[in-house]
Amino acid sequence: MATALPSSAPGTAPPPPRMATKDLLTLICTIIAAAAVLAGAIRGDGQREQRLQQVETQVRQLEQREDRRQDLLNAIDVRTARIEATLQMMTRGAGK
Repeated sequence: MATALPSSAPGTAPPPPRMATKDLLTLICTIIAAAAVLAGAIRGDGQREQRLQQVETQVRQLEQREDRRQDLLNAIDVRTARIEATLQMMTRGAGK
């Protein structure tokens, strides 16, 4: 003898199925993984910003150092030109 499946009353919806533990665990793991990825991206962006600021500071310092070096070389060129002029005057005067 075959038993008939209980049928729900006509016009009523079956009760919603309960979420299985496996499905709930999968959902929780997915949410945690997404949060970890997001946190890593935010942290990485902060480190990138800090590194960018360090590089900008180093570039500014190198530019200032180059400017000072160029000023020193210009001063040496002017002094060398004066010394050469003086030597030329001295050698002309000695040749007379």
